[in-house]
Amino acid sequence: MSDEEQKSCDHDGCGCRVALNQAFCSVSCQMASESQMVGGVCECGHAACQQRQ
Repeated sequence: MSDEEQKSCDHDGCGCRVALNQAFCSVSCQMASESQMVGGVCECGHAACQQRQ
């Protein structure tokens, strides 16, 4: 998948890229976004977020 076919995960604290037709990279990010958890470290466990810490 090229960068043109991707966007950022909709969870503000996440650094992952997802397909244009997806909102979140994981259930963890979806739940965090739905519960409006602001700040803190993303807990999706993907490499893109691990590198940002």
